[in-house]
Amino acid sequence: MSKRYLQRPWSYAGLAAVLAAELSVTLFFPSPKSVSGQCVLNRNYGESFATEQGLLNLAMFVPIGFFGVLAVRRVLPVFLGGALLSVVTELCQALAPWVGRSCDSSDVQMNVLGAGLGTLAAWASIRATRGELLPSQAALKPMAIIFGAGFLACAVVWKAWITPLILDSTSLQIASGDEKSQARQVLATAFDDHFEIANVQLQSGQNGASDMLFITLETGFAELSWPDKEQLTVSLESSSRPGPGSFPVTGSSSAPKNADDALRIAKRYAKERFPWGLEDSHVKAFPVGDEAEFGWMVSWRSRVDGVLMPMRLDVQINRAGRVSQLLTRHAEGSVTLPPRRVGEKQALATASKYSRGAETGPGNLLAIRREGEWRAQWAVPVRAGDDVYPVYVDAETGKVDERASPTQGLPSTPPS
Repeated sequence: MSKRYLQRPWSYAGLAAVLAAELSVTLFFPSPKSVSGQCVLNRNYGESFATEQGLLNLAMFVPIGFFGVLAVRRVLPVFLGGALLSVVTELCQALAPWVGRSCDSSDVQMNVLGAGLGTLAAWASIRATRGELLPSQAALKPMAIIFGAGFLACAVVWKAWITPLILDSTSLQIASGDEKSQARQVLATAFDDHFEIANVQLQSGQNGASDMLFITLETGFAELSWPDKEQLTVSLESSSRPGPGSFPVTGSSSAPKNADDALRIAKRYAKERFPWGLEDSHVKAFPVGDEAEFGWMVSWRSRVDGVLMPMRLDVQINRAGRVSQLLTRHAEGSVTLPPRRVGEKQALATASKYSRGAETGPGNLLAIRREGEWRAQWAVPVRAGDDVYPVYVDAETGKVDERASPTQGLPSTPPS
């Protein structure tokens, strides 16, 4: 062992420890996911600074850069080594069968920044203590060969086995104070103070969809479209045994025995809190579960000239007569639709062709807002194995619209 290593044993020990921690956390904790062969390229370079994962990725590589410089006493090789380690880690996460994790350009971005901050901190520390830094010029040639070969190998792996997936956003961001306050106000409209918020995170919308606030409650969760606050989905309780998490409706003390009882309770709740859902709409109630063990869902919808309007109001009343699930959508302003030239039969054929001949179900004509403009579109359910997903066919152009669409109802709500 060289004299240089013996002079700085704690620095090398620290470097070995943080490298072992990085490898164990990123590569040797198995995930149930399969090999994806995909790497996400995030267009939003600033997103990672507002996410817990991004800040953790930065923090993980700061000690690598710091102890690396303290150990080898060279700045540039340590920084390049940190960058190469991050790239190799992400490629392994996408390709190694025992890892099964995601590959994300945002992770590399924050890892490299963390390595850079760590190397700068170590450089400043050594300078402040009048320590020795070895000149990088003496090692330029071997450094260029080693790191050039390393990054070239990564480029070959990327070209041969990686499928890039370009997205506008990839991570849940830390919500601001205003976002948390607005989330609390919206929930208070529905449930007074009968909830406790544990966390609020922001997910940027993809493919034309609204941003979403994901709200973690002590006994459930909620999702709120942002910043329009147009749609709210809440699950207070998902058990067939009613508990304290569900919301009691004022004036309703007895448990419902059938759908009519649940309808009366839901109407009382909706009239007090969401009266807009009762105007010019039709309502129906149906059991949730084979024997209504989860209660009854009461749904309000509105149709104009055969088109299902954007208003949604779903209230699930559990066996104790309390609200356990809720979905509301209230679009401000009037809804004006372009002329409709495509019927259901043509829409089904278009959806089937788009889905390579997959089985389709009856279409539902909806009013959907696309980039600020209201469109009439056929929502056609398409079956792929055990899964069913909607394909949207524009009723004016007859073309499939691949942009993201809002949730049309709670999972247990049948098509209107």
